[in-house]
Amino acid sequence: MSHEITEAARRDIRNILVDTLKSFGPHHLDTYEAIIDRGIEMVGDDPDRGGSIDRSIIAPDVRLFHLELAAGRRGASAHCLYYTTGMMSNGVVGTIILRVLHEGMEPRYKVVRSLNSHARLQAEMPQDEPAEDPFKIK
Repeated sequence: MSHEITEAARRDIRNILVDTLKSFGPHHLDTYEAIIDRGIEMVGDDPDRGGSIDRSIIAPDVRLFHLELAAGRRGASAHCLYYTTGMMSNGVVGTIILRVLHEGMEPRYKVVRSLNSHARLQAEMPQDEPAEDPFKIK
Protein backbone atom coordinates (compact mmCIF):
# COMPACT_ATOMS: atom_id res chain seq x y z
CA MET A 1 0.00 0.00 0.00
CA SER A 2 1.27 3.48 -0.76
CA HIS A 3 1.42 6.47 1.56
CA GLU A 4 1.59 10.25 1.63
CA ILE A 5 2.71 12.71 4.26
CA THR A 6 0.67 15.79 5.15
CA GLU A 7 2.35 19.18 5.25
CA ALA A 8 1.88 19.26 9.03
CA ALA A 9 3.71 15.92 9.37
CA ARG A 10 6.50 17.19 7.09
CA ARG A 11 6.93 20.21 9.39
CA ASP A 12 6.98 17.89 12.40
CA ILE A 13 9.71 15.78 10.81
CA ARG A 14 11.81 18.83 9.87
CA ASN A 15 11.54 20.21 13.41
CA ILE A 16 12.39 16.85 14.98
CA LEU A 17 15.46 16.48 12.78
CA VAL A 18 16.66 20.04 13.45
CA ASP A 19 16.31 19.44 17.20
CA THR A 20 18.08 16.09 16.89
CA LEU A 21 21.00 17.68 15.05
CA LYS A 22 21.33 20.47 17.63
CA SER A 23 21.03 18.14 20.62
CA PHE A 24 22.85 15.01 19.48
CA GLY A 25 24.90 15.78 16.36
CA PRO A 26 25.01 14.54 12.75
CA HIS A 27 25.43 10.82 13.49
CA HIS A 28 22.23 10.73 15.53
CA LEU A 29 20.49 12.83 12.89
CA ASP A 30 21.11 10.17 10.24
CA THR A 31 20.03 7.41 12.61
CA TYR A 32 16.83 9.17 13.66
CA GLU A 33 15.95 10.09 10.10
CA ALA A 34 16.29 6.40 9.16
CA ILE A 35 14.01 5.42 12.06
CA ILE A 36 11.34 7.89 10.91
CA ASP A 37 11.62 6.68 7.30
CA ARG A 38 11.39 3.05 8.44
CA GLY A 39 8.29 3.76 10.54
CA ILE A 40 6.57 5.45 7.61
CA GLU A 41 7.42 2.48 5.36
CA MET A 42 6.11 0.04 7.97
CA VAL A 43 2.70 1.68 8.38
CA GLY A 44 2.49 2.33 4.64
CA ASP A 45 2.98 -1.38 3.97
CA ASP A 46 0.61 -2.54 6.72
CA PRO A 47 -1.49 0.15 8.44
CA ASP A 48 -3.01 -2.36 10.89
CA ARG A 49 0.33 -3.93 11.74
CA GLY A 50 1.03 -5.35 15.16
CA GLY A 51 2.11 -2.69 17.60
CA SER A 52 -0.06 0.01 16.05
CA ILE A 53 -2.77 1.34 18.35
CA ASP A 54 -6.31 2.34 17.45
CA ARG A 55 -6.75 6.01 18.37
CA SER A 56 -10.32 6.43 17.12
CA ILE A 57 -10.98 8.37 20.32
CA ILE A 58 -9.11 11.24 18.60
CA ALA A 59 -10.94 10.88 15.27
CA PRO A 60 -12.41 7.93 13.35
CA ASP A 61 -9.83 5.51 11.91
CA VAL A 62 -6.78 7.27 13.38
CA ARG A 63 -3.95 4.99 14.49
CA LEU A 64 -0.70 5.52 16.40
CA PHE A 65 2.61 3.80 15.73
CA HIS A 66 5.47 4.39 18.16
CA LEU A 67 8.76 4.84 16.29
CA GLU A 68 10.68 2.76 18.82
CA LEU A 69 9.03 -0.21 17.06
CA ALA A 70 10.65 0.92 13.81
CA ALA A 71 13.98 1.23 15.60
CA GLY A 72 13.66 -2.30 16.95
CA ARG A 73 14.51 -1.40 20.51
CA ARG A 74 12.76 0.18 23.44
CA GLY A 75 13.72 3.78 24.14
CA ALA A 76 15.30 4.37 20.72
CA SER A 77 12.67 6.98 19.85
CA ALA A 78 10.34 9.30 21.70
CA HIS A 79 8.03 10.06 18.75
CA CYS A 80 4.85 8.55 17.35
CA LEU A 81 3.27 8.51 13.90
CA TYR A 82 -0.42 9.41 13.80
CA TYR A 83 -2.01 8.20 10.60
CA THR A 84 -5.16 7.03 8.89
CA THR A 85 -6.10 5.17 5.73
CA GLY A 86 -8.04 6.99 3.04
CA MET A 87 -8.05 8.66 -0.34
CA MET A 88 -4.71 10.29 -1.03
CA SER A 89 -4.18 13.35 -3.21
CA ASN A 90 -3.36 11.12 -6.21
CA GLY A 91 -6.79 9.45 -6.04
CA VAL A 92 -5.46 6.17 -4.63
CA VAL A 93 -6.39 4.74 -1.24
CA GLY A 94 -3.36 4.55 1.03
CA THR A 95 -1.87 5.48 4.37
CA ILE A 96 -1.90 9.18 5.23
CA ILE A 97 0.68 10.28 7.79
CA LEU A 98 -1.10 13.05 9.69
CA ARG A 99 1.46 14.05 12.33
CA VAL A 100 4.72 12.93 13.94
CA LEU A 101 4.51 13.94 17.60
CA HIS A 102 6.49 13.44 20.80
CA GLU A 103 5.07 10.63 22.93
CA GLY A 104 4.34 13.08 25.77
CA MET A 105 2.36 15.49 23.60
CA GLU A 106 -1.46 15.63 23.66
CA PRO A 107 -2.33 14.77 20.05
CA ARG A 108 -6.09 15.37 19.78
CA TYR A 109 -6.15 18.98 18.52
CA LYS A 110 -3.10 18.63 16.28
CA VAL A 111 -4.28 15.40 14.62
CA VAL A 112 -7.86 16.61 14.08
CA ARG A 113 -6.58 19.85 12.53
CA SER A 114 -4.35 17.87 10.16
CA LEU A 115 -7.27 15.59 9.19
CA ASN A 116 -9.46 18.62 8.45
CA SER A 117 -6.73 20.21 6.34
CA HIS A 118 -6.28 17.00 4.35
CA ALA A 119 -10.06 16.76 3.79
CA ARG A 120 -10.13 20.36 2.48
CA LEU A 121 -7.33 19.57 0.02
CA GLN A 122 -9.20 16.48 -1.16
CA ALA A 123 -12.40 18.50 -1.68
CA GLU A 124 -10.55 21.08 -3.80
CA MET A 125 -9.08 18.49 -6.18
CA PRO A 126 -10.85 17.60 -9.43
CA GLN A 127 -12.09 14.03 -9.11
CA ASP A 128 -11.93 13.05 -12.80
CA GLU A 129 -8.13 13.00 -13.04
CA PRO A 130 -5.59 11.94 -10.42
CA ALA A 131 -3.20 14.67 -9.35
CA GLU A 132 0.51 14.31 -9.03
CA ASP A 133 1.41 13.48 -5.43
CA PRO A 134 2.74 16.74 -3.87
CA PHE A 135 3.67 14.84 -0.69
CA LYS A 136 5.80 12.16 -2.33
CA ILE A 137 9.12 11.74 -0.58
CA LYS A 138 11.99 12.48 -2.92
